[in-house]
Amino acid sequence: MFVKVQCTFCQQTFDFDSTSGIPRIDCPHCGRQNEIEEGTGQTHEPGPRGNSQTTPVKPCPACRRPVAHDVVLCVHCGYNFATRKKPGDKSWLAANQGWLLLLGFVLIALAAGATFWLHPNDDELPPPPEALAQPEPAAKPAPAAAAATNEPEAPADATVAAKPEKAPKPPPPPKPTPEEIAAQKAEAERAAAEAQKAQWERNLRLQLATRAPPYEINEPLELRRKNGLVDKGTLTSFSGTGTGRVVLVATPTGEIGVPLIQLDNSSRLRLDPEYREAYIQHLLETRGPSLPADPPAKAANNDL
Repeated sequence: MFVKVQCTFCQQTFDFDSTSGIPRIDCPHCGRQNEIEEGTGQTHEPGPRGNSQTTPVKPCPACRRPVAHDVVLCVHCGYNFATRKKPGDKSWLAANQGWLLLLGFVLIALAAGATFWLHPNDDELPPPPEALAQPEPAAKPAPAAAAATNEPEAPADATVAAKPEKAPKPPPPPKPTPEEIAAQKAEAERAAAEAQKAQWERNLRLQLATRAPPYEINEPLELRRKNGLVDKGTLTSFSGTGTGRVVLVATPTGEIGVPLIQLDNSSRLRLDPEYREAYIQHLLETRGPSLPADPPAKAANNDL
């Protein structure tokens, strides 16, 4: 449960997770250490002003009004924190439906005009010049004229003799060996397993993007450190590299820098791309479908 804690040194208040069981916490404003009473979230002296237990809230990105931290819909404007949309928002296709219909009609008209221009009515075209100048077929000579030429008649089987002989059919391909059949079957099973693993990875990334989307610049956020300290504000930028990478957060009291390695898993998963990718690969190795082992022959070739 998140409670308001007042620093005994600078009298500033900050959020603290009372269920973390941490006896001491550093003040994010002055940096001095405060002792927390177990189970209450209160410092020893002086105690916090007013009621120390409040319901955590967050601002709505649409109307900027405060709402409960665990709600899905904003009670003021209906904004959906899961889909990041307001009721009544139209998609791009619905908003531009009229323009798309007009564009379709224009394309159809252009296609019809191009067809008429390239292919006019065939009845209006003159006959080709080849048809006008086509010579008449020559008349066959009479049998008497053929006899007068004293030319020998072609044998009846001359046409049959002129035909080439048919080429012999090629022999059928050899049947695959049992080893080749086993290798083909193993390759097909491996391809199916790789496709299944790729689909599992796509589903995993889609679920992670829905449940824990990455924070964007100028987006309100709430960070929780491993020691139970909670920082609220707006994401400004990042600085540093490697293990020294720091996220800069604009809070009501000023800008603070929080090292990524001090955040808990849920907060770091939404801020650190390298940590997010390593988390996905870990789930693929431990929970995703496994690939079949290579066949013995292929494994021996790989060893070479």
